[in-house]
Amino acid sequence: MNRILFVEDDINKIKQITEFLDFIRKDIPEFALEVKKSYQSGLNAIVSNHYDLVLLDMSMHNFDKTVSETGGEFMQFAGEDILKEMAWNDIIIKTIVVTQYDIIGEKTLVELKKHWKEKFDDIYIGTVFYSVNESDWRDELFNFIKEVLND
Repeated sequence: MNRILFVEDDINKIKQITEFLDFIRKDIPEFALEVKKSYQSGLNAIVSNHYDLVLLDMSMHNFDKTVSETGGEFMQFAGEDILKEMAWNDIIIKTIVVTQYDIIGEKTLVELKKHWKEKFDDIYIGTVFYSVNESDWRDELFNFIKEVLND
C-alpha cells in the first residue's frame, strides 16, 4: 500500500484536500494518508518513516498549534526548508507543493517552480495552486498523484 504524507497547517485546506483524496481513491492505487500540521512534525515524519509521496504546503508554523501553543514562528518558506533537508539527507520522496499563494516572499510562483525544479529535481514533481473558490487544482493534483503512484 502506498503511503502519502500531507504537511499542511490550514484546517480548511486539510479538510478540502483530504475529502478530495477520499473521492479519488477508486481511481488511483490504494494509499494510506497521514497529516502533519507544522514544519517540525512534517520533517520529523519524513526523516523517521517511508512515504511514497509528500503533499507539501510552503508556508506554515514551526510547530503544531495546540490550545495552549501558538505554533511558534510562521515560516514563509517552511516547505522549501523541508525540501532542502530532504535533499541534504538524501531522502528521495516525490513531492508535490500545494500552495494557496501565487507570491511567496518577493518571488512569484512561476519563479519558485523553476527554482524548485532546478534545485530539487529528483524530489520535486510540481506545484498545485490551491484555491478555495476554484476547482482547477483538483485535476492538477489528481494527475500528479496518478503519475507518482503509478510509477
